[in-house]
Amino acid sequence: MSYRFCLSILMAVWVLFATGAQADALEELERYFSEVNTLSGQFIQETSDSTGAVVETAEGEFFIARPERFVWDYSLPYEQQIVADGQQLWVYDVDLDQVVVRPLGEALGVGAAQLLSGDIDSLSASFEIQIGDNDDVLLKPTDPAWAFQEIRLQFSQGIPQRMEIADGMDQTVTVEFEEVIVNPSIPDRRFEFVVPDGVDVIEGS
Repeated sequence: MSYRFCLSILMAVWVLFATGAQADALEELERYFSEVNTLSGQFIQETSDSTGAVVETAEGEFFIARPERFVWDYSLPYEQQIVADGQQLWVYDVDLDQVVVRPLGEALGVGAAQLLSGDIDSLSASFEIQIGDNDDVLLKPTDPAWAFQEIRLQFSQGIPQRMEIADGMDQTVTVEFEEVIVNPSIPDRRFEFVVPDGVDVIEGS
């Protein structure tokens, strides 16, 4: 068997494998949005600078109920709670005794929970969906007003495993999802933010 023939076979196999991997990545994305209605679990979030050095680590728990309801609850290194009830977005800084509230539709800075609580139609309208170098899903915003450059998503059996968000300041936020529960029963009150006594409310713009 000639070298060229062997190389041709290897290239053909590689193309088939790569095409299959790309299809799988998109299928995982579609599977999430078609099969997952609620999601809960733990997260570890790392922020890295342009050299790859980790400058901040945070962790907490999350709850998601599509469409557009979520809780992103930081416990370390500080207490902060981000709550969306489908209409309003609340950002509560416990240490500051302050909560900022704005209409959810005006929140241009996308986060992991905000992205995963949407739907495939709005995702397709807001992002150019590609396949990344590591056979992950690569999202590039179509609106330059978004405060980031790209998002990478990794799924396993339709369940989000990892998300990377590259902002416009040479920083990357990496979120690892752990102890994920698919379609749990989450009471509606979980997504209702009640302002604690003595906390200042600031109307965001």
